[in-house]
Amino acid sequence: MSKDNEQKRFAGTMAAIDDAILAATPAEIAEELRALGIEPGAAATAMRARIGAAVHDRGKKLMAAALEQTRRDRGLKVSGSAQPAGDLRAKLARLLSRPGVPTTLAARDGRTMSDADIESMIQDLTELGITEDEER
Repeated sequence: MSKDNEQKRFAGTMAAIDDAILAATPAEIAEELRALGIEPGAAATAMRARIGAAVHDRGKKLMAAALEQTRRDRGLKVSGSAQPAGDLRAKLARLLSRPGVPTTLAARDGRTMSDADIESMIQDLTELGITEDEER
């Protein structure tokens, strides 16, 4: 039998198995599992845990990729080549001292903010049109 015919036969067999599983009732699936010596409740719990872990891991990867893409789109340097924290704090202080910037932002004075908070606030100010490049 040629390789193409074997692949078609295998694909057909897999499709038939998929159809049989999808057409089976929960009772039939439970009966098949018990016949194999598998407790259906435990198998379902284990499968939910594996799927949940995979979904969680995939979500974390997608969020990291989205963060990196957002930083690239906004022209920010990504981690590893980011500005030193002192530079970001100094930049934020300069932005907050500009006329028209709400003084409630300046009340924190950058002392208790994390580096991520500083970077986020700089991004927020940029979105509001408050930048160092801007002349007032």
